[in-house]
Amino acid sequence: MSQLSIRNISKRFGATAILRDISLDVEAGSILTLLGPSGCGKTTLLRIIAGLETPDSGYIAAGERVFVDSDRSLLLPPQQRRLGFVFQDYGLWPHLSVADNIAFPLKMAKTPKAQIKIRVAEVLEAVRLADHAAKLPEKLSGGQKQRVSIARALAAKPALILFDEPLSNLDANLREELGQEIRQLARQFGQTCVNVTHDRREAQLLSDRIVLMKDGLCHQIGRPEELFRAPVDAWAARFLDAGNILPAQVVPGATPGATQILIPRSAVQLADGSKEVAGVTAQVLSSLYIDDRYEVVAEVAGHALKLFADRPLQPGQHVGLQFADAALLHFS
Repeated sequence: MSQLSIRNISKRFGATAILRDISLDVEAGSILTLLGPSGCGKTTLLRIIAGLETPDSGYIAAGERVFVDSDRSLLLPPQQRRLGFVFQDYGLWPHLSVADNIAFPLKMAKTPKAQIKIRVAEVLEAVRLADHAAKLPEKLSGGQKQRVSIARALAAKPALILFDEPLSNLDANLREELGQEIRQLARQFGQTCVNVTHDRREAQLLSDRIVLMKDGLCHQIGRPEELFRAPVDAWAARFLDAGNILPAQVVPGATPGATQILIPRSAVQLADGSKEVAGVTAQVLSSLYIDDRYEVVAEVAGHALKLFADRPLQPGQHVGLQFADAALLHFS
């Protein structure tokens, strides 16, 4: 069931079209990420959902609550949309304790004090900050501050939580940990969320579905694995870093008419011996041990190609490469 319906949203700034007839549905209890490069329109769309920007045309509703209906000149103010917000810079009140930051939207809604106390305790427990309730934000780590921001967004039981690059200020390990926690919390509280990011890794961590945006349009929509395994074109493949893209003429067995071939890194195998075996010959440029494998960059007909290996290779070494045909995508 759709919790958020977006229909035919368009927006221009002067002569520039920022959003072009965008239509989307966000299922109840799911996390949808708007992913794309700077200038693609993702942040503008988030701001329109929030009520911070006015679209030129279109319709947005969360359940039975209509946010925008340009045909009826209806524009619901932000404070009436029942939204939660999580920002990349946390957005905490520095003079308020953790508990008071979380309680703030409940107090603004004139929730009875007894209910505020119960709800604040509930979300503090959920984000594992019950022992930090009396602290000021300056005493917290970056990850803890973002957990407070998430708890504050959850506290008022909003119809929707909007995330603006919530992991971008965190280091890599904490980013992955908190991304998994956000997904767990969204499921625990049955919360519907819309996230904006330019980072493909963050999109993978957080999303049930991803909307890849380009030039104000929805370029591709699907589950994370669908986008990364089957990007719709070479631009999407490059942006998602879905693998190697080589000219079709240097890949044996390329489909007639194809101009470029996407070769996932996992689809590249070292051939037995050092010579070409039903594949191509490549020269190793670098070989680094990362995580539990060697990540190799090799040159094929003047083009760099990345692959994984279970043994170190020497720069300058010539190796034979074979490709798993079933994993290749052919772009015309």
